[in-house]
Amino acid sequence: MQFLKALIVIMGVMIIAGFAFLGVELYKRISDPERRAGADTERAAAPAGRMEEVTLGLPAGARLGDPVAVGNRVVFRVTIPDAADRLYVMDPRTGAIAVTVTAGAATP
Repeated sequence: MQFLKALIVIMGVMIIAGFAFLGVELYKRISDPERRAGADTERAAAPAGRMEEVTLGLPAGARLGDPVAVGNRVVFRVTIPDAADRLYVMDPRTGAIAVTVTAGAATP
């Protein structure tokens, strides 16, 4: 019977220690200045409800294909008459074009 009482007390102490550890970690993650600065930067880059215009500089007659979400990027195809097709990879938070892939022969 003594053993059972000791086991229950030990298990209770472990549960309380586990909750205390979770509370401390949660407090650290919420009050971390580096993480908070990164979140403020993201909000400043793309405020809610604000639309940003991005110019691709495409020639007349170019057609945009359907956009496809890939991870945290948007990929869309551009068909240009009398030229090679292109794939654009865009970051939707900033509107910046990260990569442009051109189909066709490699240029030196």
